[in-house]
Amino acid sequence: MYKVVITATLILFLISGWSQDENIWDKKASFDGLKREKAVAFSIGEFGYVGCGVDTAEITHNDLWQYDPLSDIWTQKASMPASERRNAVGFAVGSKGYIGTGFTLDDGDLGEKLKDFWEYDPLGNSWSSIADYPGGGDTGIYQATSFAALDKGYVACGKIGSNAYINEVWEYNPETDEWTERTPFPGGDRYQLISFVVEDKAYVGMGTDQDVYRKDIHEYDPATNTWETKDDFPGTERARASSFSIGIKGFVVFGSDGGLKDELWDYNYYTEAWTLRAPFPGGGRNNAIAFSIGDKGYAGLGKEISGKKQSFYEYAPLGPLSLSDETSMEFDVFPNPVKDQATVRLPEKLNQGEYWVINMQGQVVKKDFFNNSQFTISRDGLVNGLYQLALFNKNEQFVGTKKIALR
Repeated sequence: MYKVVITATLILFLISGWSQDENIWDKKASFDGLKREKAVAFSIGEFGYVGCGVDTAEITHNDLWQYDPLSDIWTQKASMPASERRNAVGFAVGSKGYIGTGFTLDDGDLGEKLKDFWEYDPLGNSWSSIADYPGGGDTGIYQATSFAALDKGYVACGKIGSNAYINEVWEYNPETDEWTERTPFPGGDRYQLISFVVEDKAYVGMGTDQDVYRKDIHEYDPATNTWETKDDFPGTERARASSFSIGIKGFVVFGSDGGLKDELWDYNYYTEAWTLRAPFPGGGRNNAIAFSIGDKGYAGLGKEISGKKQSFYEYAPLGPLSLSDETSMEFDVFPNPVKDQATVRLPEKLNQGEYWVINMQGQVVKKDFFNNSQFTISRDGLVNGLYQLALFNKNEQFVGTKKIALR
């Protein structure tokens, strides 16, 4: 999947050092739907999609816009044939996008919460009505979070009234057009929370309940319908943040902890460690959007202290997630220098994949599979010198590299 690219990158890294732009934000074309907050976003293939939300006139929308990163152009697509809405949820499963729930107006006293759901087909630029979201007493919901994993969509938690929230989790199956209630979110009733998916696991947390900001994170395994509580997010408690995933990492940006945040944090699936990255250059904001396309992240819109925004930025993570010492997943090789053989000890989650031994000329001189988080490699006649040991997970994603010496 990534190995051809990684090989070329490793050669550059070994011979001339890493020089590609990394851990930076690059300003892109502003959102053509003008200033907007409380919108939804998802990506399908090579394109990102942003829709709904509230503009500077406090008018809600049901429009949809497509972003092409190659041309840096926004194109308006067919609007949802349904009520305008804000604080809806959106996700993508396969080649289709899904938007549903939300609230009709930005005035909570006059608007109404929604439960309808719609499927968007980018090939035909068309919408189809699907089964209503049945949670929250079947009366509608808003300010929930959503994600997609293992070919199904999920809606978690949310607000069902002025002071009423839920911890329900519902799974949508596009094949049968049916919703199924799953194990509730273990953090309790919650809204304005975040979620991202890495390695078919969802990470859900933060948000607020009765205006108490949270920082807890919980891992959901859709294959077993079980939750596992993880260490807290290391930043301040916050709500109304945005999130996306790239490779083995999830990212959280923006949010409110009483003030507006411009921080970007990444979470490594294998090490379960959070790392603070380059801050968003457009200023702190909340109720913004984020999504990923390939190996880049995209974030923008939302509301800043000065008001609603339409600015939009692309984030390039460190290398191919990454070859630099700073972000390469930590693992042990001992003894190092290596005389005859060495033991490699990995994080417990990384128990299946492939390793490559690469010489200083960038040639792969040895490769093999591993099926345990601790395994042994032998030098097998390799000459003395410096090498790189590169690791890939079972999905052929690069996860780490370490210099080793043969003596």
